[in-house]
Amino acid sequence: MDLKTLNRIDKLRRLKSRGPKTPSWLKPYHMLFFAFLIVFIFGALMKVLEINHI
Repeated sequence: MDLKTLNRIDKLRRLKSRGPKTPSWLKPYHMLFFAFLIVFIFGALMKVLEINHI
């Protein structure tokens, strides 16, 4: 086997050992933003429902 093939095998092995790549939208700050957004929407919905009941 030549050096090129060995390098390719090594690269594949390293890629495999790294595990699945986390999608960009699953990064912590994005999740924090989504959580605040959901809480805000939920709060607004509760206010609207309160106003409609009176």
